[in-house]
Amino acid sequence: MHRFFLSILLLATLLFSQDASYKRGADQTYLTYPEWFLVFSPEEYAYYLKDHPSYDFNYLGHLGQFWGSYEKMYAKTKEKHFEFNTGYHVMIMTIGVSTSVEYLIKYIYGHSVAEFFALTQSSQRVSEQEYGQKVAQEYVDFIKNRLWYEFDFVSKIRGIYTLNSFFGKDFLRKCERKSALTQEYTVKFLYAKIIGFFTEVGYEEALPTTRVELSKDNVLLDMDFPRYDKFKNESLKYARKGYSFKSIAGNDASSSILYSLVGEKKIIDTMPCMIQTPILSNKKYARCINDVKISELANVLNNKRLAVIDTFLPPKGIVKLEHIFDY
Repeated sequence: MHRFFLSILLLATLLFSQDASYKRGADQTYLTYPEWFLVFSPEEYAYYLKDHPSYDFNYLGHLGQFWGSYEKMYAKTKEKHFEFNTGYHVMIMTIGVSTSVEYLIKYIYGHSVAEFFALTQSSQRVSEQEYGQKVAQEYVDFIKNRLWYEFDFVSKIRGIYTLNSFFGKDFLRKCERKSALTQEYTVKFLYAKIIGFFTEVGYEEALPTTRVELSKDNVLLDMDFPRYDKFKNESLKYARKGYSFKSIAGNDASSSILYSLVGEKKIIDTMPCMIQTPILSNKKYARCINDVKISELANVLNNKRLAVIDTFLPPKGIVKLEHIFDY
């Protein structure tokens, strides 16, 4: 739901739409963090659902982290005297408000209807809870590199009824979960259709790559790295091959770029962080958000503790390279 009201944004900001040029503004490394937090939050949600009911998720805490990060990133752009990016700020406000509405509804519903029906449940989880967790994880895996409104909600609605028995143990809880999931996926499907239409009308198709200039042994190399989540994989690979970064998305070596790490709090405490926030589902872990000059990015990535990890939380002693915000 976190981008459901983006249709409002698209109607309001046609004048601010950007072309598909490889060059992107240096301020966007900061402004994309609140946007990507709305990938990290669903990822934590999917992780949490493996062992917990959805109504116990810390929706309010996540909203606090989202709005707090936006405030700090906006302050950072002002500190660096970037020109006000109207279109991007409108977008962040729009997805922030829509996420707030979604999380508040889930919080209120969870601590009333869902929790009431959970009282009728035995100690075992019903199959609909397992299904909801599976879809939540599939959704996160999808939106890391694709537009969220392209996700196949229709098949997920169908699966609620074809992959879960109608009758069975804890029948009331099964019915409640079926109803809640059906409403959630249906609303998302309808908004996805609206947003997909307005995106096609209002925006040029974004390039799926980021232009990167690398240097090794005084030899320059121009490359197109995959954008979004996979950018970190390519960056880590080339940094560990001995390359340094000269420019990213048209921003030179003196420009700053943001990155985020996740690891045990005792390790994160030893690392430089512009912002450090707890992982609310497991406070032994924390997220570190920091910026560095493009020229120094390879040095950060060559920290031997850093690794690209598929799971939400890394193993002990390892720091997960969560994301590099490539403007």
